[in-house]
Amino acid sequence: MSERITIDKKEFESFIAENQTLVERSQVLLKKIDTLENVNKKLNDELRVSREKFESLEASLNINMHKTDETLRKARENIARLLSETGKRISD
Repeated sequence: MSERITIDKKEFESFIAENQTLVERSQVLLKKIDTLENVNKKLNDELRVSREKFESLEASLNINMHKTDETLRKARENIARLLSETGKRISD
């Protein structure tokens, strides 16, 4: 038994042309995937840096708020003490 196959030349050429088109499309898609992966990596890096900056700014803000709260607390204590002293002097 022979393992020989015969096909129509035009069908074969059409098959080859379709395959070539599919290969070219695949190559374009692979390049697009590479580009998207690179963009994704850059965006992830930018996001990481932004998060680090945000966390640093948030920590700094928390420290500044604590200092401001402490300053206000001391100012309130001083005002209360001054009012108390003023009240004592007026009543004497």
